[in-house]
Amino acid sequence: MAAAYTFWFRDSSFVQVRDVEITGADADASAEAELAAAASQMSTLHLDEGALRAAVADDPEVAAVSAEANFPHGVRIAVELRHPAGYIEDSSGAILASDGTVLATGVHRPDDLPLIAAESPELSDRATGAALVVAQTLGGAPDELAGQVQSGRVDPEDGPTVTLAAGLELRFGDASQTELKWRAAVAVLADPDFSGADYLDLSVPDRPVAG
Repeated sequence: MAAAYTFWFRDSSFVQVRDVEITGADADASAEAELAAAASQMSTLHLDEGALRAAVADDPEVAAVSAEANFPHGVRIAVELRHPAGYIEDSSGAILASDGTVLATGVHRPDDLPLIAAESPELSDRATGAALVVAQTLGGAPDELAGQVQSGRVDPEDGPTVTLAAGLELRFGDASQTELKWRAAVAVLADPDFSGADYLDLSVPDRPVAG
C-alpha cells in the first residue's frame, strides 16, 4: 500500500513541474521551448533526463542536457550548446562544430567563421577525416586569437595548419595537445620581439619554433 502511494504521489499534481529554469540555451530558442514543454509533463520527484534529451535529439546545437529538481514545483535544466568552429565548402556549404557535428547546411559562409579547407567523404550529420581534424583544431582557438583565424587545413607534412589574418601559419604537427599548442601560440604572438615569421611550428608546444 505504501509503495502504491509513493508511486501515485511521485507523479501527482502536488509535485508537478510548473516552474522551469533553463540555462545555457539562450542562443537556441527552439531547444528552450522543447525542453520546457517536455519538463512540464514531469514531476519534481520523477525527472526523466532521457526524455529531455530526446526532446532536443534532432537539434544539432544541443550537446548535453542535465536537470535538477527544485521541490515542490521547480526544475533547473542546464544545456550545453555546440558552437560553430568553421565552414566547409562541400556541395552546399556547411557549418561544423568543433566535434564535427554539422550545425547547418545550404548556407553561405559567415564573415567571422574560418574556412575548413578539407574534404569530408561522408558529410551528413558529422564530418570525418581531415575535416573533423580541422574542426577540432579550430574549435580550440582561444579568445585572444579566434578573431584572427582565417582558415584551417591538414598539411601532409605539417599536420593541422591554421592560417591567421596576417598570413602567419600555425603548424600543429598532429591533433594532440591542441590546447597547449594554442596557448603556446598566444604566448609567442604576445611577445613584442616577435615579428617577420611566415610560420610558427607548435608541434612541441613547450618549444615553439618560428621560421
